[in-house]
Amino acid sequence: MENKIKHFIKRKGLKTSFILSSTGVSKSYFYDVMKGKTIPSLVNARKIAKVMEVPLDELFPEARAEKNE
Repeated sequence: MENKIKHFIKRKGLKTSFILSSTGVSKSYFYDVMKGKTIPSLVNARKIAKVMEVPLDELFPEARAEKNE
């Protein structure tokens, strides 16, 4: 799943340890989500977005299908 976690961590100067401790998700789970290897549950996606102070739809943008019209 596409996400902009790395982008916002860098832009906001956040520490992953802060995000991990604030959300309660495991380090391996968070890195898998960040790398796009795991799709987070809606609950965890909301937790991550809230802690990062980024709207959910900006942190996890929808993949847009190309229209062949």
